[in-house]
Amino acid sequence: MFLGQCLDMIRARIRGIYSQSLTQILLQNHFEIVQPTPEVARRFGLPFRSDIPDVDIWDRSDLQGIVAIAFESVLERLAEVLRRRLGWVITRTPRVAKSSIYRGRVIGRDEKTGHVRVDLGTITGLLPDQGHQRGNYVMVQVRAHDYGRKAPILSSSITIPGKAAVLLPEPVVRLSTKIRDAERRRELLRLGRRLQGHTDDWGILWRTAAESLTEEELYEEVDSLLDVAQQVYSDFQGMDDVGLLFEGTSNADIEFPAEVKDALDKTRAKIRPTITRHHFYKSAGYAPLVELAESVIEDRPSERAYITAKLEKVIQRDMPKKNDPVNIEHVKLDGRNIVLSRGRVVDINTRGLLIRRQFRYTSRKLKIEPDCLDRVDVPRDEGDYAVTRVVPGSSTLVTHYYSRDGHLKGTYFNINTGVEVYPGNGTTPCRVRYIDLEIDVVAPLNDEPRIIDQHLLRRAVQRGFITAGMAARAQARAETILNEITEVQKRNTSSSAGIDR
Repeated sequence: MFLGQCLDMIRARIRGIYSQSLTQILLQNHFEIVQPTPEVARRFGLPFRSDIPDVDIWDRSDLQGIVAIAFESVLERLAEVLRRRLGWVITRTPRVAKSSIYRGRVIGRDEKTGHVRVDLGTITGLLPDQGHQRGNYVMVQVRAHDYGRKAPILSSSITIPGKAAVLLPEPVVRLSTKIRDAERRRELLRLGRRLQGHTDDWGILWRTAAESLTEEELYEEVDSLLDVAQQVYSDFQGMDDVGLLFEGTSNADIEFPAEVKDALDKTRAKIRPTITRHHFYKSAGYAPLVELAESVIEDRPSERAYITAKLEKVIQRDMPKKNDPVNIEHVKLDGRNIVLSRGRVVDINTRGLLIRRQFRYTSRKLKIEPDCLDRVDVPRDEGDYAVTRVVPGSSTLVTHYYSRDGHLKGTYFNINTGVEVYPGNGTTPCRVRYIDLEIDVVAPLNDEPRIIDQHLLRRAVQRGFITAGMAARAQARAETILNEITEVQKRNTSSSAGIDR
């Protein structure tokens, strides 16, 4: 169930390096901006509104996109708008929302964790073992969602979260640490203690939003939460099987690859002067330098080319040079960031750079011997190496695999979002970054080229990381590469036949 219902106009609070572009997009798509920053309010002529947002948006810690917290229906609307306007937006949401309450059934013990497994209907979760018997029905709440986990972590200690308050399972009064005004903290503590006489032993946690609400509004919030709690326990007793009792808010991890950053640049350029690759440079850690350059350009438009050239010259000093070490960040659609074996730049030209990496198991990477790790009679390929051609912006990363004596063993065509090359910072090397689209093409030297891992692409669509349309474009890219390789092989075969004759 929902605590309240989503209105036609969705209230959004936005912070971070993408705030101006996202504000422009959301205002054009039936969103209202509340609690805007002074800069955003000035640029868009927005009044300051202290309304509690329906969706909170802020930067990911690595600046490669945003995190949004809201009910699932609001997140779906946000993702739909961003994908329609920006293209290759990668969206990850947990299969069950944090703080959601379920009527679950114990189905057995998980030997790896020592927890018991609880069937929630659509997924199983892990609950600390407190002597629950198989087949028992239990009321559980999601404490940690399933990002990076095989199952969400559950608790039998139930809370009822609202926008300004949370009902706690013990009779206490607590406050958000973000409420810093000493007098307001004292007022909220006094109010919470007065309310405790009417909460049936529920405690109260005042959230940050409580700071700006009146006493009457806070009374109404707590009354509403008590009604929700009563309904949750009533529904638990009345249900015949497992199911959802209360829907919590979800955290959406929304990633912006190179194509999306470029689209955001174009959107922001309609608002104020924006240098080329604005969002890339900010995500690379050059936000103060970019802001300084753009403020000068805004005052002196005629100096745009000069200021931009100077900015790029400064940043270029930190970009990879020949013989520099470099990391390749192979980001999976489910959010895992796999850093491939470190390479070294062996050549740089106008198109990009070549990176050489040492390998073991190159045959396995080319799918020549898929079971080689389990077979003692298969050579381990020590001394083999790979050379990867990195072209910034390219949707394919091409890697040639060689034996230790320099003979080509095959080529791997990785299908991905646009490749980005990030500068180093003095303590960590430069890095190549892209989002892997799962599907790839392998062309072993003495075997037929083929497309692999198509099932992983389909699974990514099922999990909602990408749309069916995005998957179709990745599939088409792989098929184009396969056809090109096949045509080249046919021409080479024909040429060889002609020579033999």
